[in-house]
Amino acid sequence: MSRAFQRSGAGDPIGSTPGDSWGSLSTDLKSTFGRTFLPVVVPLVGMWAVYLVMVFTGNWINRAFGLQARDADGLLGILFMPLLHGSFGHILSNSMSWLVLGGMVSLLTRRFVRITAVIWLLSGVLLWLGGTPWICHDPLGVGCGRLHIGASAVVYGFATFLVAFGFITRRILAVVFSLAVLFLYGLSMLIGMTPISPGGVSWSGHLAGAVAGVAVAFIFTRSARSERAAKSPARR
Repeated sequence: MSRAFQRSGAGDPIGSTPGDSWGSLSTDLKSTFGRTFLPVVVPLVGMWAVYLVMVFTGNWINRAFGLQARDADGLLGILFMPLLHGSFGHILSNSMSWLVLGGMVSLLTRRFVRITAVIWLLSGVLLWLGGTPWICHDPLGVGCGRLHIGASAVVYGFATFLVAFGFITRRILAVVFSLAVLFLYGLSMLIGMTPISPGGVSWSGHLAGAVAGVAVAFIFTRSARSERAAKSPARR
């Protein structure tokens, strides 16, 4: 028996050392973080950076880049609305949901950037076309017009994407995530997408995000649906 094999543990490959295993594990963890969690964290850093600008320079940034439905001046909001927040509680709440639901999307699909980009833009377009006028969060009391701001539309998109993705693909992890979202967020999401939601909440923004999430789930599961249809017995 060689010395190299004697030194390796029961779970180590032949010829390796514990140091080699720990080094490989560290590399794998760094790779997983960079591939899975870094894309989730980067937009969040951008949101907080924009919020700090708002805190130190005034609410002009929300007034300039918020989304105003069916108004040419509010078109920029399609791109910038998810980055804008009006209070610490507003951005903190969205940040927590972004990390949880966005992390699930990233772990499940490995296509977080593409999925987020489509939900981001589609929810903004839907909100601009059909959204209700809304007064944005205005902690400084300077007024900001009838605008929509915040990442909650994309967050709602993540949630409905996960639910739809689980039911469509029927993969074990996808179904588990789908049920977890329904259990943790189901009731509050339903209320948040209707006019009975608490004041100061853009229910039409939430609804636009939810619709976008379902649509994107169908787009990104096209091949899975085709494969399942091909395997199912032909109807007579």
